[in-house]
Amino acid sequence: MEWLTLISTLSGGVLGVGSTLAVEAFRAKQERGHHHAELQRTACVRYLTALTETETALQTLALSRSTPVANGEVVEAFRSHHVIAARYELFLVAPPTVYDAARKAYDRLRAIRVAIATTNVVVADDSADWQAIHAPYDDAFRQLRVVMRESLNHGLRL
Repeated sequence: MEWLTLISTLSGGVLGVGSTLAVEAFRAKQERGHHHAELQRTACVRYLTALTETETALQTLALSRSTPVANGEVVEAFRSHHVIAARYELFLVAPPTVYDAARKAYDRLRAIRVAIATTNVVVADDSADWQAIHAPYDDAFRQLRVVMRESLNHGLRL
């Protein structure tokens, strides 16, 4: 009879410890998922902010001077809001679909930078030359937001 009591006690202890470990492992995995989702959300916001502020800096520069603007000034405006660093941060935490869309938006913004430094373009909503340069960036930026939103919403379901 003593053996039966001892085996029952040990079995209960093993089951209790095992279930506690399983619950803690599940909880830790959930917390890691939430932490990663928060890192991704923060990186997305930083990148969108950097893109927007860089675009604004380039447009402001092009509006304040006649184009083409000196390359040094354009590069300074482009780098002033750390868009490259924000892009690298996004690369570390975002899934490939988000990073691909982020790269496309960056490439379109860089095309604006090149155009401002190399062509005589009038920065205005009614300028066909400006629309030809700016519309692809707007489309890429819009698509980036859609892909980011989908990715972040998918992460919430985990």
